[in-house]
Amino acid sequence: MIMTGIGSGIDYESMISAIIAADRAPKDNQLNRQEGMNKAEMEALKEIQNTINGFRDTVEDLGSKRELEKLKAILSNEDFLSVAVDANAVAGEYAFDVKQLATAQRDQLLKAGADETFTQGVIKFGEVGKEVTVDIAKLQADLIAAQDTKTQELTDSQLESVAKKHGYDLTVPAEKAEAEKALTDPAHANYDKDRHDSYQSRLDAITTEKTRLQNDGVKFEEIQQAINNDPKNDFAKATLVRSGDNVSLVLNAKDTGNANSINSIDVSGFTPSPSVDSTVVNLQAAQDAEVMFGSMTLTSASNKMENVIDGMTLNLKAVGAVNVKVEADQSGVKDTIKTFVDEYNKIIETVNTYTKSSEDGAAALSGNASVRSMVSRLRGVISDEYGASTFSTLSQLGITTSQKGVLEIDNTKLDKAIEDDFEQVANLFIGTDTQPGMMDKMMVVLDDYHKNGGIYDQRTDQLEYNNKTLQKDREQLDERMKAKTITLRDYYARMDSQIANMNQTQSMLIGMLS
Repeated sequence: MIMTGIGSGIDYESMISAIIAADRAPKDNQLNRQEGMNKAEMEALKEIQNTINGFRDTVEDLGSKRELEKLKAILSNEDFLSVAVDANAVAGEYAFDVKQLATAQRDQLLKAGADETFTQGVIKFGEVGKEVTVDIAKLQADLIAAQDTKTQELTDSQLESVAKKHGYDLTVPAEKAEAEKALTDPAHANYDKDRHDSYQSRLDAITTEKTRLQNDGVKFEEIQQAINNDPKNDFAKATLVRSGDNVSLVLNAKDTGNANSINSIDVSGFTPSPSVDSTVVNLQAAQDAEVMFGSMTLTSASNKMENVIDGMTLNLKAVGAVNVKVEADQSGVKDTIKTFVDEYNKIIETVNTYTKSSEDGAAALSGNASVRSMVSRLRGVISDEYGASTFSTLSQLGITTSQKGVLEIDNTKLDKAIEDDFEQVANLFIGTDTQPGMMDKMMVVLDDYHKNGGIYDQRTDQLEYNNKTLQKDREQLDERMKAKTITLRDYYARMDSQIANMNQTQSMLIGMLS
């Protein structure tokens, strides 16, 4: 009910609104301020968490041999092969002589004029019991039947479209007949010429294809598709090779190597003519790759020879001799160390952003004990000394902490350390069998903040719970203000009634005296 003040002429509703607004303002401001602080803290923790996640990935990489014991291969000639190496490879020099590449079997099955069609003949290939067989006469019959299926599917889809548009029930014979008339009979009330023309055009195309199959037979492309789509065929693919006015149907083994050769190819029953040649011609034999490594012969069914030597994979390209030098990838290791520094600095810079207050007010994490503790622990790991390496500190590698708390790199000093004693640089980060490295200790710290249920996860959960509590407080405030509004309206309604009575009495008295 709205308090109108009819008896007194006073705008009680405005008075009530002003009283309620003044009454709820302090609590509203408190709730808004606390919700804003909670939200700002959660967003700040999320940003810090993201930088920790990125840093932890880098620390995990640095803690593994694959990153700090990187090797690279230098080739005397990259025309004949490429080499990929991992941490299991042994530094040194290697000589390879590629004698032959792995190849896949390739056979010409059928050759004829480009416009030739076929009504008979059989192509069969593969292992006994798993042969792929294409009988041209059966293929022709299947393709003709497929045209009849296409005709029926087209008609059904068109009738369904008509029925849906005009409300016919195709399960009722009489209504289905009406739908058919609506599709094809120009005299029918629901006939649509554009729809009929489209339907007839597609129907004519199917009829033309069926007539061609019946009168002429199947084309090269249809034989190719039959071979490639046969469910038994997972080892060879047919291609068409065009030369002048002729087309050759060529069968290609899917994989290289002797073990993947195609067993037993038989092509028979094709009508011989000057333009049709069904003689099987081997175009390329299957063979394994061969590479000489000293006096040893290395063989492979493919041109990718994986782990023929520990930690080395050869990708063969051409016949020829290559010298390969495997050595430490110093530039790759430096890039990894630089990434470590960059990711660490992101954490420090993000923390600085959310902890340092300005003239505009306190930062979201200003004075946050858990953030201060994390930074202190990270800096402790960075500045600590490690007995796993002759480089006991990062500063000996040229990596120092600036006044702003971020790391800086002296590239000259780092390059010299990597060049002079690559292994000891790695040991500082990854440790040895008996002594931990810097990354071992760093992971201990990061796990407290990175993993689910970590310190920041717990704090974020608490802040979310606090905001839910604040929401309940706001709902309770709303209820209290509603109740107070009702009380005030009732109070002013009684007051307004009394004033109205007094005004009435006053008017009566004035009337009696006049």
